[in-house]
Amino acid sequence: MVYDVPLSMKEIEIVRFIIDRYRKAMIFEIANTDSRELKQHLRTREELLEGLVQRLDAFSGGPDETEPVD
Repeated sequence: MVYDVPLSMKEIEIVRFIIDRYRKAMIFEIANTDSRELKQHLRTREELLEGLVQRLDAFSGGPDETEPVD
């Protein structure tokens, strides 16, 4: 099921910023964990977040084309 969630450009920028920060922390955690199961779980979530960032970029024109979040 797909839901349409209308967001302003400012809201898209903020959501993208938050997801990108969380994703970077997750990549760090993947690199520093020894558990294979946890690594796989985190990689799956990271791939989902990467897809979300790409979709947000499609709406906002990309990360380099938006203004920084205040």
